[in-house]
Amino acid sequence: MRKTSKLKRSIPWSKWIEGLDNLGIVILGILLLASTVLWMISMDEAFLSRCRKSLYYSLQFITLGKDVDGVNDPRLRHALYLLQFAIPLFASGTFISQLFRKRLVPFFKRVEVNALTNHHVIIGYGAFGQALAKELTHKNNVVAIDLLDPFGLDDANSIVLCHDALHTDIGEQANLKHAECLYLLLPGERDNQSILKNIFVSNSLKNDLRIFVRTASGDMQRLCVDWVGLKGFHSKEFDIRALSPFDIVARGIVNTYAPDVYAPTDRVGPVAQTIMVIGTSDAAKALLVRFARIGVFSPKGKLHVVWAGEGVEEAFRELKAVYPALGADYSSVGDWGGGHETSREYFESVLPPIRLTLLNIPAAEAIRKQSIAVMDNTRWPSVIYVCHDSDIRNLAEARDLQVALCMDKEVIRTIGKGQTQRLILAVQGKADLGIAENADLPALQNLPYRIKEISIDSVFAKTVAEDRADEIAKGYFDVYAESHEVEDKDWNHLKLFEKESNRDLADHLAMKARYAGIGAEKVAASVFYGNATLSGDECKLMEEMRAELIAMEQRRYRSFMFMNGFIHGSHPVEYDNSQKNLGKELDRSLRVNATLLQEELPQHERVKDDDIVDHSLKVLRLKNITASR
Repeated sequence: MRKTSKLKRSIPWSKWIEGLDNLGIVILGILLLASTVLWMISMDEAFLSRCRKSLYYSLQFITLGKDVDGVNDPRLRHALYLLQFAIPLFASGTFISQLFRKRLVPFFKRVEVNALTNHHVIIGYGAFGQALAKELTHKNNVVAIDLLDPFGLDDANSIVLCHDALHTDIGEQANLKHAECLYLLLPGERDNQSILKNIFVSNSLKNDLRIFVRTASGDMQRLCVDWVGLKGFHSKEFDIRALSPFDIVARGIVNTYAPDVYAPTDRVGPVAQTIMVIGTSDAAKALLVRFARIGVFSPKGKLHVVWAGEGVEEAFRELKAVYPALGADYSSVGDWGGGHETSREYFESVLPPIRLTLLNIPAAEAIRKQSIAVMDNTRWPSVIYVCHDSDIRNLAEARDLQVALCMDKEVIRTIGKGQTQRLILAVQGKADLGIAENADLPALQNLPYRIKEISIDSVFAKTVAEDRADEIAKGYFDVYAESHEVEDKDWNHLKLFEKESNRDLADHLAMKARYAGIGAEKVAASVFYGNATLSGDECKLMEEMRAELIAMEQRRYRSFMFMNGFIHGSHPVEYDNSQKNLGKELDRSLRVNATLLQEELPQHERVKDDDIVDHSLKVLRLKNITASR
């Protein structure tokens, strides 16, 4: 558990000091003006002479250098007595507060930061940075750096330093030699790259430091995942991870609010689960891509995603340009590395990774027109994710959807009473609109769909702060490295593409466990938080489903590779001037590996998937993953 900041314990009057610092000059000016007016009233001289003397006498009050006993009017005399003490009091208080705030507090903070070990450093104390600091301070010491004035920003109980991170030695100011994690969360990805470069040059980092670098555009994310990649993200000393806040939010949503938590999975049909994503915001797009990469809920059927809202067709064209697998077609099977031996039936069973329906109309209108029921044999969404940029619009859409669904007799008949309520999830910028107020009322509990709202900032922070995926992913990589005889097993040496593959495998463990019949709460506690283990009977359920879990893993692996491997290569050979057959290898690298479209996998691939299920059982039995490796 983190220690309470000594600096915060020693400054109980920080709010008072902040107010005095901000208003002290104004109050002092008002007092001087009042004193000047009172002196003018007490004199019987010419106007200009009174003005000059009054101002002079008032300024003498600052040093208690003027006696007011000579004023005849007792009321004026008492008022001037009061001002005689008030003016120097506020003058000295303002001076001390400025000295305290601008000099002493930063000094005390630097001393405290230099004494920290295994602390977390956040560069960029905006909405994401403050939310992350609030989550991290439950267990860790946090140092935040921003250009903002640090006073008034310490509510998260972190140490906030005021520096220009682009032109300051952050390694020295934040004591990075003893830090555990560094988060570069400035909005501009170019600024984050510059800070990363400056930190490397300063050579003031601890080995094995974990570094999170925020990216803002899809193009930057592609460069980071590319098999050539960016030089800054390939380090033998540090574990560097590029992240988009919206990708992290999508991951947290899928982990916590997965559709199989709210409705049973169809294990034999062509559609395993149906969900609806509404809106064309960055969060909506990230959620769609996340489901395409990891949304395998059955060894047979696909996840059906209904993407609804005005402008989704244009948004889909933009996504398809980056992720061609979303628009895969059997006519171009050769472009995907397949040949004549790849049947249409098998190709369409794996590509695209999800079954996607676009509805370029408001979602509530689609419900009223029964567009979903007609298209999907009355399979209503397990979860509806409302992801507009406007929180108000999310509120209106969620309410409209709930009403439209409650008025549809087919929804009531299909879902039925007594079943678990399905979910309408409003993905808000700030969760303060009260969409889910009174959700526990008996009348609302009988509705087929309930409404819940979440904050993008808080989901991002919670997902990063409580992330356990790397612990599990490293074990999965060891399994892969053993079966493929990989010599270099250092996690830090892996490309981001390879790390992300193992992280997705770690997250998918929860889906496999729920498919085997283990309760959602137990799965979350075991997989995501590491504070519970499976019983012997629960492990038997996993064993009984071994063949189906292996098939699910094969489909998940294909989904990841199809979504990320077509442009960048799935098993590329690095550029080497001595390579004789460079042209052929580069051509292969820009295609999906042919084995992904083989219905019968090679023996070593089948052995690897069997070992992955074995390791999954080991993970679910142990809270401390490190001890099992």
